[in-house]
Amino acid sequence: MIKLVGIHKIYEDGNIGFLALKDINLDFKDDHFVCILGKSGSGKTTLLNIIGGLDNPSSGHMVINGELTTKFTKTQWDYFRNYKIGFVFQNFSLIEHLTVLDNVKIAVKLQGIKEEEAKEKALEMLKRVNILDQAHKLPQTLSGGQRQRVAIARALVNSPDVILADEPTGNLDKKTSKEVLELLREISQDKLVIMVTHSKKIANTYADRIIELKDGMVISDTKPYLNERVHIYKSNIKYTKFRFVDKVKHALKNIRMKKWRSFLISLGLAIGVSSFVLIDGISNGIKVNIKENLSTQTSRPDLKFYVTKEGVDSDEFKEELLKEKYILAVRTNRGLNPLITKVNGIEVNDKYLGLSYKFTDLKDEQYRLFGEPYEDGRFPQADNEILLSYDFAYNLYKIDSMKAIWSELKNGTISIATEYYFGIPYDIYEYAKNGEYLCKAYPFIDENTEPIDYDEKLYGPYQEQIATQKDLFNKLVIDDDKIYICPDYDVFKKYLSLEVKSTTDFTVVGINNSQNISTSIITENAYMNWQIDDYYKNFSQYDVYLTEEGRENTYEIMKKYAPDVYIEEVYQPEPSFSFIDIFVGIAQFIISMILVVSVVTAGLMLLMVLLISVMERSREIGILRSLGATRSDILSVFVSESGVIGFFAGVIGIVISLFFTVIGNIIIRYYYRDILLSTFNRTNINIVILKPLSCVIAVVVCILLAMAFGLLPAIKASKKTPINALKRL
Repeated sequence: MIKLVGIHKIYEDGNIGFLALKDINLDFKDDHFVCILGKSGSGKTTLLNIIGGLDNPSSGHMVINGELTTKFTKTQWDYFRNYKIGFVFQNFSLIEHLTVLDNVKIAVKLQGIKEEEAKEKALEMLKRVNILDQAHKLPQTLSGGQRQRVAIARALVNSPDVILADEPTGNLDKKTSKEVLELLREISQDKLVIMVTHSKKIANTYADRIIELKDGMVISDTKPYLNERVHIYKSNIKYTKFRFVDKVKHALKNIRMKKWRSFLISLGLAIGVSSFVLIDGISNGIKVNIKENLSTQTSRPDLKFYVTKEGVDSDEFKEELLKEKYILAVRTNRGLNPLITKVNGIEVNDKYLGLSYKFTDLKDEQYRLFGEPYEDGRFPQADNEILLSYDFAYNLYKIDSMKAIWSELKNGTISIATEYYFGIPYDIYEYAKNGEYLCKAYPFIDENTEPIDYDEKLYGPYQEQIATQKDLFNKLVIDDDKIYICPDYDVFKKYLSLEVKSTTDFTVVGINNSQNISTSIITENAYMNWQIDDYYKNFSQYDVYLTEEGRENTYEIMKKYAPDVYIEEVYQPEPSFSFIDIFVGIAQFIISMILVVSVVTAGLMLLMVLLISVMERSREIGILRSLGATRSDILSVFVSESGVIGFFAGVIGIVISLFFTVIGNIIIRYYYRDILLSTFNRTNINIVILKPLSCVIAVVVCILLAMAFGLLPAIKASKKTPINALKRL
């Protein structure tokens, strides 16, 4: 089965060499218990390592089942150690962060066997060595004998042809040593067991064959076995198959064992990543809010509806419009722009005041459409109260201090022309000439003298005519010394003149703090009952405010109402955002470059910790290699571990980003409320808006960065030979 021919092993240290094995020629058959006996330094462990493929001879050949190992590749040796050899070490060599069950399963998983099958085989082997009840404990909680039983279970779980035991009882008490040796003798009934020991008593008691070494040479062999004719076969390359998912699980278990160190490393990367995500969120938030809110900050309507169809009920029509999914709010526009006659009892000239009212209760639209009262002001509640527009209040005094203006106007009186005289229509003279509406021209004598042939029966008392004309027009309808008399003047009540008939005093209850609201606000009842020209009575005008979706579908709305309603689309100026985009982009780039330093620093910290980890876990690397793990497996395990740390760092970074996003937006809304209102017309906006795609990219980049920084330690770990890793060289 195994044939050693002319094996020499020289250890070199600079120009000095030490001959550990000298011309070893041995043959081993399949099923017997062989003890290699010798004192310390005799070469017995070196011989065992060469047989197990952990070390290479300096010269000579070894044949295993007809295959010449001299030509074995590293991959073939890995396969050989996993499938053909089972190791039992003196110091147990269990992986401390794995449970007993996982320590046994790892040997099976290196063959690519799935979890359930691997678990079943491992449990069966633990039961065989009487350690099943300790399956879910960590090695550090076990006694020496229990640990060695776990090591034996791991060596047997893949049903290897050969068990190699390097002084398996060296660290055990007498009773436990006997139990372990009995177990090895039992195993030797159907497998080749080669055990290294320095105890002649143990060798004589349990071994079928004793080979004694001294100074690297065989000095005795109790049952020499020589197979002179060996057929050499061409080796077929076979591979172990450590699945990626199992590599990741292995990495996770190590991270869990060193969770605080892993957390701190992840936190370092996470801080850098979260900074990038937050900077991106701030720039995104600024762009989104500027583009979405500044473009809609105007209180202008989107559409104007002019209804000329007779018999249309104003309230019903408004209700119908508000049922449309695209329509946000509707305002009845009566075109009120009355004259101001006095402010706090002082006459003013040429001051006109646009009026409106609160026509919707939508919370998110209040500031955009109606603004907000300055300081302790309020919206009007009674019909004789008014909230003045910012521009009107400013133009009254022309001073920059709104506080001073408010102190002058607070609870003051604004006299507004609420009733005007009618203008005399020029066609009244034509009506009199043609006799339309029974109007007639009489020679005017004076107000108290009735004209000759005056028809009192048709027109009523002359003095009543005089009073009616003065009440309507503030003068008599006289032209070319003739007074024009009509039985009914309602037909002439079409146009209001600029002559004020009466005023109403309004109490100033506030000044609008928003400069975007151009109209002053009164109650809806006062607005709807205001005197207007007959011109505006001939049709109803509505200002229509659309939703975001509605602005994209104005044609659909216009098409639906066009037959009965004249619709005018209101021009909305589009602000330019190119400068803002450039400025935000430059600021984001500069800050990002600064943050690169923190990410690189965290990456270097990860690199340093992983390099230390490689030194700390050198024995673990040696154990995995002795079980058949390939160099690429070791590389993958360490890179996977870096990737997992990177993933956790990315997730922690996103959590940190979300936390500061929520807190930051709350703080900004609280401390910068006035600025938000004046800029965006509302406060319930988010200045920091994280993009889901940016978060995903951040996690991916974090994983890639961690894997990149972990690559050097991983390469260093993968280059360790099994024997050097076990010796922690």
